[in-house]
Amino acid sequence: ATMPSTTRTRTGAVGGTGARRDGLARGARALFGRPVMAGAFAGLPSRRIAAGSCSSSRSCLASSRRGFAGGSPLFATTPAMATSQRRRRAGVVRAKPDFGDRIIASVPYLLPLLDGLRYGRFFFKEFPQTYFLLAPLQPLIKVYYTLPFASLVVFFALYYGIVNNYNFSRFVRYNAMQTILLDILLIVPSLVENFILRDIPKTGTYLQVYVSFYNFVWLYVLVCVLYGVAASLAGEKARLPGVADAADRQVPM
Repeated sequence: ATMPSTTRTRTGAVGGTGARRDGLARGARALFGRPVMAGAFAGLPSRRIAAGSCSSSRSCLASSRRGFAGGSPLFATTPAMATSQRRRRAGVVRAKPDFGDRIIASVPYLLPLLDGLRYGRFFFKEFPQTYFLLAPLQPLIKVYYTLPFASLVVFFALYYGIVNNYNFSRFVRYNAMQTILLDILLIVPSLVENFILRDIPKTGTYLQVYVSFYNFVWLYVLVCVLYGVAASLAGEKARLPGVADAADRQVPM
């Protein structure tokens, strides 16, 4: 008996659909580097497959990917996979700086420490035992405050010798720029002291305000320096409050 034409057509469509699904599975394996079961394509719209709108398995896979990008488990991407793909595309492998760069990056933090030392005079009177922490720096402190224009010389030496010297890594140049900006930031309390706190009487409540102002500036500088040195020696990027964003903009890659 001759099979009705309608039945033959349906059977041919089903057979063609199975063949196309197998072709899609082979194309997915070629694209993603791992086997994909043909059953993963069972949810593909039948009108696309039966209509013969795809000339090859690869083109069918591309069109199916567009159709199922929002919800198909086949093309689902985890956050870890997305991060790995971005790193591979960027071609960037973030390795910690070598030990030499860490040492060099930590040395410039002496500049804001030395310039901010004068704001610690009330702090050291109240806590004299803490002054012994600076004992190893006493020779350097004496030389720094004895030589004229020592602060200015060190400032420009850091800027032109390190920040603008591309022989150093960005890690070193970034930390040097941070110390320069932190040192510039010390101009603000100097202006406050000279134009606002200069004429107030140094007794009673006014003295407490004066002492609190000095202690605040000194502790801010001390915490920033300790954090910057510790992060640099650990090979991490220190981000000091108030200057980190500006340092990022000033130091190109």
